[in-house]
Amino acid sequence: MARIGIVTCSNCSQETNCAAVVCLADMRKRRGFFERYRPDEPLDLVGIINCAGCPTVAAPQKILKKVRAVAEFKLDALHFSYCMTALCPFTELYKKVIGEEYPGLEIVFGTHKPLDKKGFQEEVRELLCPSVSPPKAMTDLIKAGR
Repeated sequence: MARIGIVTCSNCSQETNCAAVVCLADMRKRRGFFERYRPDEPLDLVGIINCAGCPTVAAPQKILKKVRAVAEFKLDALHFSYCMTALCPFTELYKKVIGEEYPGLEIVFGTHKPLDKKGFQEEVRELLCPSVSPPKAMTDLIKAGR
């Protein structure tokens, strides 16, 4: 059994109300970056955490505090959600500090298959800094097939 954790973008989770619906669906259906696991191997989702928020000088310590919440429960792999890989300029730093603290933990850069990254970035920018009222949420993008 593969024991999996997912780390999502704090901005997407908290500011756009993303509930990781697509990440979880692809995990259940073994699509995207979950194709790496054998079809007969059960997947155990240990937990989903948000990143520590856009970094400050304390970013390495903050991400480790978040990761500890799942890593210390015999986690095999930590998946960075698609929003993390598409939006966060700090994923390599996070991978480095997590790898140093948890050397046996596999870091996977992705959950579901990549979308049009530039288009996704522009749409999320609009969600975070809306030019329309009322502002849209991640649910609106998901239902629109993005």
